Amino acid sequence: MTPSDVPVRSRSGAAYDPVDDADNVSTDVVTGDATLLPTTNGLRGVARLLLVHRSLGLTVAGLIIFAFFSLATPQFLTAGNLLNMLRNVSLIGIVAVGMTFLLVAGEVDLSVGSVYGFLAVILGILVGRNGIDPWLGSLVVIVLGGLIGFVNGSLTTRFGIPSFIVTLAMLTAYRSGALILSGEKPSTTQGDGLFYSLTGGSLGPVPWLIIWMLVIGVIGAVVLMTWKFGFHVYATGGNLEAARNSGVNTDAVKVICFVLTGTLTGVVAALLWGYLHTAAPTTGTGFEFRVIGAVIVGGVLLSGGRGSIYASLVGAVIIGMITSGLVLMGFSQDLGSVATGALIVLIGSLDLVTRRTAARALRYLDR
Repeated sequence: MTPSDVPVRSRSGAAYDPVDDADNVSTDVVTGDATLLPTTNGLRGVARLLLVHRSLGLTVAGLIIFAFFSLATPQFLTAGNLLNMLRNVSLIGIVAVGMTFLLVAGEVDLSVGSVYGFLAVILGILVGRNGIDPWLGSLVVIVLGGLIGFVNGSLTTRFGIPSFIVTLAMLTAYRSGALILSGEKPSTTQGDGLFYSLTGGSLGPVPWLIIWMLVIGVIGAVVLMTWKFGFHVYATGGNLEAARNSGVNTDAVKVICFVLTGTLTGVVAALLWGYLHTAAPTTGTGFEFRVIGAVIVGGVLLSGGRGSIYASLVGAVIIGMITSGLVLMGFSQDLGSVATGALIVLIGSLDLVTRRTAARALRYLDR
């Protein structure tokens, strides 16, 4: 056993895991419990600053990427390209809000891409083929998305089936369902009226899709950072047993997060219909990869207990900038997916190195 494997004891004599202690520092900040942070200087203060200001570091990284592509290709900095880039990531950003809640709570939903396509097909059948009012059709798919999330959450919490397995099965099931219901044919509509103006249109030069992403992002951030439910989400993902012992209904918290993710998937299905006026059974292929990738780039822990809506949205924008910038530089759009995968590995590795380095400093400075 090496010295680093020996449990360290705090000044009170209680054993603790320095990596967990390091993560608790950032958790205290994101949950607004800054009073729990000791005011220390020196190496310990630096270690804590490295952990606390993850969102700041992510923002700086985003600005560096923005500056690089702005210098690499003049078309990148045009208003039209920037608005188009944000519009392209808006649907990813909206579902990333729900996925952030879910991952912070310690669960994951791999089926969002297939559910997205399934709900889009249903909306296309209702509106495009049967002439139902798009507002009513959208309400149906949004509610249905919430019900799908409820089923996923219930299977996970009531039967103890890992969410990875549940949603992986649903990924295949709903993709097949979309193909069967649609007859492998797309649904289309003319797209006239207020619904299509508020989904696929623009408010001045700004597309409504971007506005919807910002509104949902702000609401999600307020709930996660300031509401009691948000604190329960952090507690559930951070330490499940401790949360239960404190009276938190962790199963209900997880189910609500699944419902939120499913509901937002229904929202983006409605927004896509309003924007493109068409729904194909292949809609959403690979969508789950981009959503989860944005959240991971934003620094949300897959094990739960840490993350923020702001960072997830910044992660989505970073992925959008990389894809758009590479295309404008003359590379294939497929290279954007390769770069996104590499970025996820890089971010995960840097985060692990940062936590271990900070934890090592805390371990020796706390003796």
